[in-house]
Amino acid sequence: MPMHRRARGLRAYSSAVLLTLLLTSLPAAAHATQTAKLKAGFSPYRLGRSTTVKLALDIGVAGSSDGLPAPMTRFQMRIPANLELIGSSLGLSICKPAALLENGPDGCPADARLGLGSAQIKVPVGPEPATEEASIEAEMGPPVGEEIGVLLYAEAGSPVAAQLIFPGVLFGGTSQSLNTAVPLIPSLPGAPYISMVSMKLSLGPDGLTYFKTVHGRTVGYRPEGVALPGRCPRGGFRFASDIAFADGTTVSAASTVPCPARRHR
Repeated sequence: MPMHRRARGLRAYSSAVLLTLLLTSLPAAAHATQTAKLKAGFSPYRLGRSTTVKLALDIGVAGSSDGLPAPMTRFQMRIPANLELIGSSLGLSICKPAALLENGPDGCPADARLGLGSAQIKVPVGPEPATEEASIEAEMGPPVGEEIGVLLYAEAGSPVAAQLIFPGVLFGGTSQSLNTAVPLIPSLPGAPYISMVSMKLSLGPDGLTYFKTVHGRTVGYRPEGVALPGRCPRGGFRFASDIAFADGTTVSAASTVPCPARRHR
């Protein structure tokens, strides 16, 4: 990776860490127009079994189907406490941020990977914003105090070529959540920042391969995922997300995975 791109990535990573501490003090604007929709699901969906958590977040502008929302700067994803996300067999190794910036996901151990995803961004260039796709990988990062660190690595191609890390913290207990800062990304030097309009993220074994040594040979295997409880909570599994934007506004979105239908004997 060229030195100037590596330095840009490191600056973005440092800025994102500072955003986590500063954004809560930003005043809320009176003209909030951003909207958010959240959809959650499990694959497969069998109580008492291992699963992959599927999350999809869509960002828009009220009263417009193609408007450009303000750049996202932070989001918090609240996860049902009875999902054993922290207690799963995912994330057996630690991915170091410097190695991730230097070599991408190939710079991290395979068993540091937590999940995969994608994002759609809009780039404010020309009379109409250009749409771009970015890939996302979730990696187990260094601990943050006593909590679990998570690194979301995003890579985009054209017209904005960038490799960025979104640092996050996975909190456990009765208020299990994933808190992530999103760095501001300029479309061009001196131009407005790009806006994320959708993101999909899977946390679990779908698409993942870990490796272990068996009788002196390295073999691949599929890790166990998030353990669903044996009983569905009353009202289903409730997910929620709080999103903050660069203009000081915030929005919330929620999604409930209903309990599976009972099988009649």
